[in-house]
Amino acid sequence: MRIMRALKQATRLSAIGDCPTVNSARTAKMRRYDNDDGEGVAASYEYAKVKRSDDEIAKVERNKEYFEQLAALVEADRRDSASGYLEKPFRLRITRPGCEFDGYIAANRTTNYKHSGWEEPYDDKTLREELRQRLRKWHDSALTSGYGDVREQVTKIDESVRTAREIGTSEFAVEDGLLRQIERIWTEQFVPSSDVRAEAYKIHLYGPGGHFKMHRDTPQKDLVGTFLIGLGDTSSWGGLVVNGQAMEARPGSWCAFYPDVPHYVKELSKDGYRASIAFKLFRAPPPLWRRNCESTKTEQVRLRIAEIVAQVEAPFGLLLEHKYSLGTNEFSGFDALMVEAMRSRFSGSGFEVHHIPVVVEEYARWGDEDEEDEFSMMCDTTVYPFTSGHIDFLNEDVSKGDELNGCEWLEGVKNVPFYSVDLSDRTMFPYKKEEVETVNHTGNEAQAWRADSVYLSYALVVLPKVDKDTVEVVGASA
Repeated sequence: MRIMRALKQATRLSAIGDCPTVNSARTAKMRRYDNDDGEGVAASYEYAKVKRSDDEIAKVERNKEYFEQLAALVEADRRDSASGYLEKPFRLRITRPGCEFDGYIAANRTTNYKHSGWEEPYDDKTLREELRQRLRKWHDSALTSGYGDVREQVTKIDESVRTAREIGTSEFAVEDGLLRQIERIWTEQFVPSSDVRAEAYKIHLYGPGGHFKMHRDTPQKDLVGTFLIGLGDTSSWGGLVVNGQAMEARPGSWCAFYPDVPHYVKELSKDGYRASIAFKLFRAPPPLWRRNCESTKTEQVRLRIAEIVAQVEAPFGLLLEHKYSLGTNEFSGFDALMVEAMRSRFSGSGFEVHHIPVVVEEYARWGDEDEEDEFSMMCDTTVYPFTSGHIDFLNEDVSKGDELNGCEWLEGVKNVPFYSVDLSDRTMFPYKKEEVETVNHTGNEAQAWRADSVYLSYALVVLPKVDKDTVEVVGASA
C-alpha cells in the first residue's frame, strides 16, 4: 500500500528529465491518426518539451539515432515468449482429494479440438473422452482461484475478472528431471542465455466459460520467467493468449514468457476444460564449468550492442524494457546486455552509472475542445526518481511544497534525456482503459507483506562525476 500511495503522489518529487524517444513515438502516432502535415504537432511539441540549448538538442538527436539502432537490434532478436513440446514424458502425482492421479504425461498433439471448433480428423475420440473426464474431475474438486489486486494488496475472488480453479504446490509433485528440462529450455530459448532455477507453483484449471482478464504475473525479486506445461485442453475455442498468440495446453505442450508480459485467458467454450502446470523461474548463478560460456547468438548480440553504445554521448538515461520489483539489482533479457554494455563503456571514464526505479508521467493531447477551437496536438513526458527514500518521503505528512531527491547523487540532477529501445505498441501505447486497470493492478495473488510486490519502471542513468554538492547535468558529454 505504501508504494501505491507514493505512486499517486509522485509528481510532488523533483523531476530529473524527460524521454525524447517516447515523445517522438507518440507524436508520430498522433500524426498518423490525424493525417496531419505535422505543423500543429511540431508547434505543440516544441512548447511541451524540456528547454535545451542548440548543442544539447543536437546531442539528443544524435543519441536518438543510436538508440533507434539499438531498438532495431532488440526488435530483431528479442523474444518475450516461446512455445513447443517436451521431448520426454514426465511423471505427475496429485494428492488432493477428488483429484488423485499418478501417471505419466506424454507430449500428445491430438487430444483436443482445433480452435476453429472442428474436430481434428486424426483425433482419437476415446483418448479425448478420457482426458475430458480427467480434467472435469480435477476442475470440480479444486479450489477457486483468486487474483491479486495490487492497489489494495489483497487477493480477491471476482468472476468478472477471473473464473478458474487451482491445485496448490503442496498437493502435487513432479520429478527433478522435469525441473532440469524446464531450466534447459529457458536457457536455450531466450537471449541472452541465462541460468535459472525452476520451482513448481500451481496447477491452473479452467472449465466451461473460464477466463482471466489481461494481467501480468505477480512480481517477486529475482523472478525472471513463467513456464507452463499443458495437461490437456478439450475446448473448442478460448485459452491463453500471450503477445496476441494463442498458446496450446495439449498434454506435454509448453510455453514460457517473462512475468511482466501482459497475457490473458480468453473465455473457454461451454463444453471445454483446460489444465496446465505453472512453474516460476528464478535467476540462478551458472555452474563453474559454464561461467565463461554463452551461446553464439548471445555473443553476437553482445558485440553489436557494444559497437553502438560506444557512440552514445553522456549524460543520458535509459528506460529498461522490462518491469521489475523494488530492490532489483540484476536484470533480465536484453536489459541485462544493455546494462552491462553501458557500465563497461562509461564506468571509470569520468562518468558514474546508476540504476534506479523511476516513474514516467506521460501526457498527450490531440483534437479540439469544440468545433470553434483550432485542432492541436501535444505530448510530454516527465521522469521522476522512485527509490525507497522517495517512497518514504511521499508517505510522510509533509507539506505539498516539500521536495526530496532521496539519493545524494541525485541532488541537482535535472533535464536528463531518457531514451527507450522498446517502442512497441504494447509498451508505448496502452491497452484500452478497462484493460489498463487490469494490466497495471492485477497479478496472480496479492502479497501485501512484501516490499517488492509492485512492478516499477527501472532506468539506467549515466552522469558526469563531480566533486561539488550539486550539478545540473545538461552540458557534459562523453
